[in-house]
Amino acid sequence: MGLMDEVNKLAQQAKHAAAEHPDQVRKVIDQAEDQIDKRTGGKHASQIDSAGDKVADFLAPEQRTAAEERAAELPGSPRTDPA
Repeated sequence: MGLMDEVNKLAQQAKHAAAEHPDQVRKVIDQAEDQIDKRTGGKHASQIDSAGDKVADFLAPEQRTAAEERAAELPGSPRTDPA
């Protein structure tokens, strides 16, 4: 088994665990965002939030709330802004 096979296996295990405990996952992601934001002095808050959202979406995409869905559709949103 190659390295990528092992990484994929771990990613699937993380997704499974996140699906079972979505509230705990979101709490940990939020805590990580807060710590990173604090250590960077708030200079990269929007990028940090976006990265946290992407991690949450990767681990438990079915857990997105209606408010998050609406926010993702707003013009200028990182998810809808053509780059």
